[in-house]
Amino acid sequence: MTEETPQGQGILRKELTLVLLIFLMIGLNIGGSLFTLTNVAAGLTGPSLIIAQIICAIPVFLAIIPYMLLTSIAPKSAASYQYGKLASYPMAVAGVIVLLVAMPLGGLPLFAITNGRFIMMLFPDAPAMVPGLGISWVVLIAIITITIFYIINVVGIKPSAWVQFAMVFLLISALLAFIFGGFPQIEWSNFSNMFTGNLKFPAMSPVLGQTVGVIAAAAICYTLLAGGLFGIELGDEVKKAGVTIPRGLLIAIIGAFALTWLVEIVAIGVMNWEQLAASKDLGAACKLIFGANSFWFYYFIIGGAVMACISTVHAVMTIAGRYVMAYANDGFFPRFLADINKRWGTPHWGLTLPWALCVIMLLLAGESLGIYGAMLNFGMLWMVTLVLIAAARLHKTHPEEFKLSQFKFKPGLVSFAAITAAVLNIIFMLLLVVFLLMQKVTWPIILFVIAIIVGLGLYYIQKARKKVKPATLL
Repeated sequence: MTEETPQGQGILRKELTLVLLIFLMIGLNIGGSLFTLTNVAAGLTGPSLIIAQIICAIPVFLAIIPYMLLTSIAPKSAASYQYGKLASYPMAVAGVIVLLVAMPLGGLPLFAITNGRFIMMLFPDAPAMVPGLGISWVVLIAIITITIFYIINVVGIKPSAWVQFAMVFLLISALLAFIFGGFPQIEWSNFSNMFTGNLKFPAMSPVLGQTVGVIAAAAICYTLLAGGLFGIELGDEVKKAGVTIPRGLLIAIIGAFALTWLVEIVAIGVMNWEQLAASKDLGAACKLIFGANSFWFYYFIIGGAVMACISTVHAVMTIAGRYVMAYANDGFFPRFLADINKRWGTPHWGLTLPWALCVIMLLLAGESLGIYGAMLNFGMLWMVTLVLIAAARLHKTHPEEFKLSQFKFKPGLVSFAAITAAVLNIIFMLLLVVFLLMQKVTWPIILFVIAIIVGLGLYYIQKARKKVKPATLL
């Protein structure tokens, strides 16, 4: 029988182990963006994409220290929101609305659409449009993908985690095949002119323009590594969470960086950056390595690209549902959205909202991958930055709780890591806005402005009604 609260609701179940959590975090990191946004980033900076990936890793690696500190003290559901409230309650409330733009309207469509594209690669003679429906097969597959993983998420965190484990296991094996198969075929001359790319700034010197191009590519690549930071959102569902989550963060992020960086080296090495940028995805590089009709090509598409996409859809859906639940618990959404299913121990209505928003977005916006990626990264950067600010001040605002961490980091080290990472994050956010403006796409910016206004409005309305719950760490 499911244990119940006094009100008769189910409760979240502590069923995630270290291994399951690591695989969930890797799935959040290595998603469809590796297979498609890599090409976009290569177009911005050329072969120096591998340097951009290192730059993008700096704030994430720095963030590991404050994240390990906070999660060892007080693991929580929707932890980024809960910690962010310690930095700025109104900005954290706004940040959830920003994330509910970024995840259901950016991240989920990005990975679902990418999955649809890779599946359609297996049927090259199929028509682009679904007869009689007025939508493409790619969009229909994306909607079906979202719906399947919505259902899996509803029926329980444990079966959900084991599905994630199987998908990520296949993903890692496919990436290793790509790396080991492609490394002997690398043409190192493709790296001879590192700093180039298609991002042009007429008012800037070439050196400054190339520098901005590298940093812009790093901002686009942020989701390839920072997604794992959002594995902390399941604190109430992880066994021995205060130990398990910090360990999982360290292992998952280092492992994801190594795989991603090696894949990028191979991709640029086997085809020059211009060909990579012109291709739609990493499938083109894989064809050069293994041949278009080989077993390993199909294994890379199905075990690699498809598994990367659907494992990230799965994980993002899980996280988004916990945000809706926590937001409703704080009174900023209708209370029923916080309901936990008594049979399955999952926030079923909290999961329904991001599923519905994603389906609507897919029907309205179609296949805008670069825009979806920029939207996802902006939302992630916002919330991660708030967590970092909270951690930087924790030794002053909550000195007794600071001492409870099993990781005896010096306050100065935590503050340095958190503040440096936060500054880099803010730079990345500004560059994402520039990227959208250069694409002559303003509607995501307008959506985010509206989201921030709505979030701030909700906070101050609840504050005026004296309904805002206090922000606490423990």
